[in-house]
Amino acid sequence: MNEISSDWLGFIGRLHPLLLHLPIGFILFLAVIEVVAQWTRFKEAAAARRLLLLLSVISVAVTAGCGWILSWSDGYAEEALAWHKWLGTALVPMVVALQILLGRGAMAAYRACLGLTMVLLVATGHYGNTLVRGPDYLFPKYRLSMSRGDEVLSGNTNTGGKPELTAFALLVQPILNEYCIGCHGAKKSKGKLRLDTAENLLKGGEDGPVVQPGSAAQSLLIKRLRLPQENGDHMPPPAKKQPGAREIALLELWINVGAPVHQTINELKMSEPK
Repeated sequence: MNEISSDWLGFIGRLHPLLLHLPIGFILFLAVIEVVAQWTRFKEAAAARRLLLLLSVISVAVTAGCGWILSWSDGYAEEALAWHKWLGTALVPMVVALQILLGRGAMAAYRACLGLTMVLLVATGHYGNTLVRGPDYLFPKYRLSMSRGDEVLSGNTNTGGKPELTAFALLVQPILNEYCIGCHGAKKSKGKLRLDTAENLLKGGEDGPVVQPGSAAQSLLIKRLRLPQENGDHMPPPAKKQPGAREIALLELWINVGAPVHQTINELKMSEPK
């Protein structure tokens, strides 16, 4: 894939994350209407079907078109991108089929098609979520790691005698998985930089090491994260989800204590960053 060369074409592509909420809302609303219209009291709600379908067709087509343009940019995990792109494209004929079936009064086929459209919508959303937030975003592993990170930043490293993962696996790797692996993983490694393991992180890429153990301020990883988003060297790219102050502080804390690979939190002298 190549970077989008035209500014206006790039602008159209970047509308995709904004527009995608429209077809999601229209299709979900359509499903809700189909359910509530089964009750006599809300039967009049069915009159909104045709308008919602028209809006769904238009919004799905425009959103899919913008998504295709955005997919020409670098920095996305190719497998997840392919699934998201083709599932999202398949939504276009599905909503068109819904409009045709409703126009012909084939209500049984219409409702079956609407159910399939909902499944397709969820699958498309799942892969879109994977692209921008990582595969572990919805699972407890990441949330528990971030909760543990809050405890470390507050100065609490007491584990009650329970066995613990290394500080890298518990605090650092989930952040890298969330914000960096899409461009710097096993399947795609921009700048020959991989951040999927501690060894690869410490090895660096074509620009040299990105971590200077003991000095977060001198580490290229932190410098890039803290650049203004309008700076071309800022990472992650502005169109991607950005790490917050908590995540960056955890990365800095780990680097400042020497960027250890095998030690647990209790084995390290970790205190709240100034």
